[in-house]
Amino acid sequence: MICEECGETNKSRTEFCMFCGAYLGWQDEQNPSGSADMTQPLPAQPAAQSPASSRTPAAQPTATTPSAGATRQSPMAAPQTSRPQPAQPHPDQQPPRPQPAAGPTSPVQRASNAQTAPNARTTPTAQYAATTAPGPPADPRISATPASAAAPAAPAIALCPTCDRTVDEGRRFCGHCGTQFIGPGAGGAPLTRPVVKRDTWWSRLWNRNDRGSRRAFRRSLPPLYRWRRVIVVVLALALIGAGLTLVGRSPKSFVLARYYDLKGSLVSVTPVAPVIIPPEASAAGTKPEALVDGTAEAWQMNWSDTTQGSPCGVPPTTPVIELNFDRTRIRAIDMRAGLLAKNPNRLLQFRPQNIWIAYADQCKPFTLLDVDRQPVTLDTKVPVDSIRIGVQTAFAPKQPAGAQPVLGFTEITLQSRPPVR
Repeated sequence: MICEECGETNKSRTEFCMFCGAYLGWQDEQNPSGSADMTQPLPAQPAAQSPASSRTPAAQPTATTPSAGATRQSPMAAPQTSRPQPAQPHPDQQPPRPQPAAGPTSPVQRASNAQTAPNARTTPTAQYAATTAPGPPADPRISATPASAAAPAAPAIALCPTCDRTVDEGRRFCGHCGTQFIGPGAGGAPLTRPVVKRDTWWSRLWNRNDRGSRRAFRRSLPPLYRWRRVIVVVLALALIGAGLTLVGRSPKSFVLARYYDLKGSLVSVTPVAPVIIPPEASAAGTKPEALVDGTAEAWQMNWSDTTQGSPCGVPPTTPVIELNFDRTRIRAIDMRAGLLAKNPNRLLQFRPQNIWIAYADQCKPFTLLDVDRQPVTLDTKVPVDSIRIGVQTAFAPKQPAGAQPVLGFTEITLQSRPPVR
């Protein structure tokens, strides 16, 4: 649908123009039956009888004009003119010659009208006024026009030069095709559509006025529509809980596990039972329990400059530390390799450098720094019940003269997510 006020194209069955707000339902309301024209002309007013008119052969027909209070006319409608009734001729006088009836103009006549009125395309209002302006009253005493005189031209009707539809007075655009006749500005300036700045979705989200409008809109809805989202969320949670119950998992444990994953929470795995393979590989005066007792006491094994451990996937040639615990998924290992930094004997002993960690059927190599404490990022992905650690190479002592042929670990802490039940 084309707006008659601004000429913009709107979607079909639109009641108001999206650009200027004009009401577009006039056509459907005034022409519900689809007739060609719903505007009826006013009846011709009979002229007053006078002595002079009694002697004339016939009264001049009066032109009908559209009613001032008539409603808007459909753009598809064609103008209708009332046909004047011929008067009875006087017995003593000859009947006047018939004048051509004013009707819809032909294409040839419209072309001639366009040549005589070159501004009809841009100023249909002036043409409409010129064609509908009443002329001077005819003198009934004047005799009829002789046969040799040229017939007067039919009054021109304001038409759209594009679609040949009638144009109402004062319109800037054709109501059917949207052709622009008169510019909106001074001197016929071209029509420009105003640029509307649209807010971003986050600005609309935090706009107090928008939030208030949304709340008012939700309050105006029926209760079913207002609580529909809540009902959908509750049903979705119930379905998830039922599914977890069917597969043997607690919904509470699932929710807590996802919460701990989101926060990255880690706790120490307890209890842990350390074992040295082979058992006689421990250095004198040390025991495996020192690896998990949380004290500064270290576990040590014999090591020399020529000692070389085996890599992953090869039978170990050096002692292996095995940690046993309840089945769980290991997320990280907090490792204190060698003696503590405050212990003066740290630089006199060998310190682990390249190690490997094996669990289930997996084995991964790691390289440690020459510091007393560092975390090792390790995720077993699946629950396991034991982890094995082996040393491949070590840092040499800083003072070879007083070097001690041992290598040890002060503490090894396994970490996992908090337990959920």
